[in-house]
Order: sequence, then structure tokens, then C-alpha cells
Amino acid sequence: MKTGLVIDAAVDLPQAFIRDHDIHVLPIELRVGSEFIIDRRDPVATERFLAGSDDKRAEGYAESFPPSAEDIAQTFLDDWVTECDHLLCITTTKGRSKIFMNATEAALQCARPARDKRARAGMSAKWGASVINSRALFAGPGITVYEATRLIGTRMPVEAIESRLREVADCTHAFLIPDDLYYVVKRASKKGENSVNWAAYAVGSMLHIKPILYGYRDETRPVGKARGFRKGVQTVFDHAMDQIERGTLEVPLINISYGGPLARCAQLPGFKALVTKARQHQVEVLLSHLSMTAAINVGANGMALAFASRDFTA
Repeated sequence: MKTGLVIDAAVDLPQAFIRDHDIHVLPIELRVGSEFIIDRRDPVATERFLAGSDDKRAEGYAESFPPSAEDIAQTFLDDWVTECDHLLCITTTKGRSKIFMNATEAALQCARPARDKRARAGMSAKWGASVINSRALFAGPGITVYEATRLIGTRMPVEAIESRLREVADCTHAFLIPDDLYYVVKRASKKGENSVNWAAYAVGSMLHIKPILYGYRDETRPVGKARGFRKGVQTVFDHAMDQIERGTLEVPLINISYGGPLARCAQLPGFKALVTKARQHQVEVLLSHLSMTAAINVGANGMALAFASRDFTA
């Protein structure tokens, strides 16, 4: 059985990893002020967008539009029905996006047309699609996707793969340190959220205090704060190194995404030590751009990190 893999554009992974594992990306449409942009996880377009994000402060409104169930179903039918026998679609947390819900509906919509198309092509009519909620944001979904690529091609039944991916999603811990609280507060206020309010923004700006945001099991909340962005990054890197040292990772991966030039992220305090520690324990470190979808909510130059562990408490 050949299994295909689909993610949405808000899942942070390197382009080379996506290409090497033949992963299809569902695009997300963005509106920033009066400008419409399509996020396809293209690294060149993403870096250009991130570089100009400071100019978007004046744009009082930004939003994302998840692909509809009909569009996703058409993608499944056009690109995957005759290319694979089963399709795994891994999405950003359903707590923050409708992509999981729309993809689930799409899988149901295209079941019969998929059988018909395969029959016309002289193939077995048996075809299926599974949609997995990663339960995380930013770098978090990449952990579940990474595990999926390790399992695809093995003799493990699809049902067992799905069960394992849901286990990984349940123990994925994702962190974000924003560099500019303006975006977090502005976008959150548009959505009726108050996790970081304007008073905290004003005080934080004066004192250079940055919140450490934490995503776990479909919820995102502040779990700490640091005096300055670099100190916050160091704190999160230290947590990741501790998990590596203790051998508690469920998946041998630390996934990092950054809202700016990747060479700049590699110069952040603790990054080189983390990479060295990971290499010593046969743990991979992946580094990619923060998605454009994320950037309209948290601004440029933020850093996200994720790992999977059953023994970690934020």
C-alpha cells in the first residue's frame, strides 16, 4: 500500500524536508489590509514577506482563510486518488484553525468519486484518507509530520500509524517567543482574546519583557516571561536540551522555526549548544521559516520550538 502525505501551509518544516518526502502543501490565503497573499510555504516568498512585515504594522486588519472542504476534496481527487492507496493529512491544531474540520469533511466528500476514478483507471477501488489533528501550532505540527515520514513505507498498518500519530500529537509541546508584542496583542484583540492585553504590552515594551507562549493539546497560553527576546529563546533552548539529556523525547526531533533569516536564528544564544547536544544523542534538529500565516499573528523575528515528550510539564 502506498501512502501519501499532505500538510497545510502553517506547518513549519524546511522546504528540503517537504520535497524529499514528497509532501503536498495545502495553501492558505491571507489578507493583510487590502493585500491578498497565498501562503504556500515557499521559502523565498516567505522570507520576502517576513522582511517587509514591519511595514505592515499600519495595516489594521489581517486574517487567514483556510482552504474550503470543496477545494481540499478537489485537491485529493486531482493529485492523490491514483497516486496512492491511502492519504494522511496532518493539520494545524483544530483549536485555532478550521483546516482540520474542512479536511475531514473533504475526505468524506471524495470517498465515492475516488472509488469511481480508480475503477476507471483499472485500479483497486479501495482508497481512503485520514485527517490527523496535530493539536499544535507553528513548529509543533512538524513533530507529528516527521513521525509520519518515519512510519510510512513500513509494514505497520495504516490504523496503527494513525494511532501512533495521535499519541505523538498528544505529547507535543510547542513554544513561541515573539519579538514584537504588538502583533500578538493586535491580532488577539481582533479575535476577542485577552491572553496578552494592551497594558501588558505597554509595560513589556518599556521593560523589554517577552512572554513565552506555550501550545499543548489544542490550547495556547503564556507560561512565563523573560527580560528580552534572547533570554526567552535561551530558556526554551535549555528546556529542549534537558529533554534530550534525559532521553525523554518520543520522537528524535527538535523542530525550530524562525521569523527571519535563518542564519540569524543560528546565532541566537544556546542554538549551537542545542545542535551539539542533539547530535550527541542522535536527535535531529530541523530549522525552517515561521510561516506567513503565523507571521500575521505574531510578527517577524519570533522563534518557535517544539518537541514531543510524555514527561515534560511546562
